[in-house]
Amino acid sequence: MNITKEKLLNIAFDEIYYNGYHATSIDKILKKANASKSSMYYFFKSKKELAKAIIEEKISYYIEEKYAPLLNINENYIESILEVIKNRKDFDFNCGCKLNNFVQELSYKDEDFKNALEKVYFRFENIFEQVLDKAIENKEIIQTDTKSLSMFIVSSIEGALLSAKKSQDEKFYNISISHLENYLNSFKLK
Repeated sequence: MNITKEKLLNIAFDEIYYNGYHATSIDKILKKANASKSSMYYFFKSKKELAKAIIEEKISYYIEEKYAPLLNINENYIESILEVIKNRKDFDFNCGCKLNNFVQELSYKDEDFKNALEKVYFRFENIFEQVLDKAIENKEIIQTDTKSLSMFIVSSIEGALLSAKKSQDEKFYNISISHLENYLNSFKLK
């Protein structure tokens, strides 16, 4: 990827994450990136296109990087899911989940944003669904509606992150996830 484009994406991502889409100006992004408007518009036709690229390239990549490795495991599925969910090293509980922040600010205002964010969410859920399907095949958990359970897992993660953000305290994430852990463990075959 072009260095200028990557720099614009990274800086815009941080600016939108910390300040919100509507409060982030193109001028501030360009100043921080030490880039001209013409270079920005060479890569992105608008602020909206830049934000959509962040969703498709940065947020989607984060979900893949953090959760898709679960697809490569062959046993102990629930333990592996929980290990990944509990690992919040270097997570900013003050500002919250980047995906969730984008969804809350943008999905209801614009159909293109809604569709792009929904695509990331569906992939997020699908990763868990595939892992749970493998757990059933491997006779590690009881037969269940894995699509619904995967939606519940993602909702629980996002809700726990939001709970931690509202109090700016990781302990609220951990408390919520401990209940998710108990629930997921109830699906295990003895």
